[in-house]
Amino acid sequence: MAAESTERTGFKITRRRGIALVALVVGAIVVEGTSLLPSFVGHIHYFMSDQVNVIQGNWSLVLLNIGVFLAFAIPLAAGFRWRVNWQSASLGVYGAFIVSLFVEMYGVPLTFYISSAAVPSAAGLGSAGGQSALFTFTFLGQPMALTFWKTVGAGMIILGAIIIAVGWATLYRTSDELVTSGLYNYSRHPQYLGFLLFLGGWFVHWPSMLTTAMFPVLAYFYYRLSKVEESEVMEQMNNKEAYQEYIESTPRFL
Repeated sequence: MAAESTERTGFKITRRRGIALVALVVGAIVVEGTSLLPSFVGHIHYFMSDQVNVIQGNWSLVLLNIGVFLAFAIPLAAGFRWRVNWQSASLGVYGAFIVSLFVEMYGVPLTFYISSAAVPSAAGLGSAGGQSALFTFTFLGQPMALTFWKTVGAGMIILGAIIIAVGWATLYRTSDELVTSGLYNYSRHPQYLGFLLFLGGWFVHWPSMLTTAMFPVLAYFYYRLSKVEESEVMEQMNNKEAYQEYIESTPRFL
């Protein structure tokens, strides 16, 4: 019954969601008016075609990035928040995404070879004209360049990481059974929201066949995980009424 009680609430147009919807519509108009959408299509085409030049064989970068971004998931995998199990399937898919992403970025760009054979540069889906670098720098002896959309993706990654970190800090600094302060006043699962932004940022930053295929799968896993967690937390809560009220008044993600 407890599990069912967390499923009852449907989608409601709250003031917060109404503002977000208006912002989304305005944003869509701005995107269309400034030709950002065609630019992003060109960005994807650039990565899918034979135009992109990728780093190969830099395994020190591969191992460093895999280690850093897998460590990001350790607190969730340990179930620190509610002492509930962070499903091994979710951790496995996330781990596969991270390992595959950086092996492709700095090791063996296999999916680029596959996609470039099917999507030549003259396919008419976009061009590399908008792919000039905004920022260039050197990292571990490797020259790096950030185009506009790579920079947008990097911003999403950083924002997602900040949300995850702030969510963790909010939880671990209190002994309250139910946390509704800080980010948890706006989202029941700000850490999962942060991971969605984080992974979505990698898709924008590096829109290969891999990220295009795996991001929707990971988004589904995080959504399902949030529902499972709420069912298990409801069973453990002493004040179930307060938790149910929190569920009904606070969005799952946004």
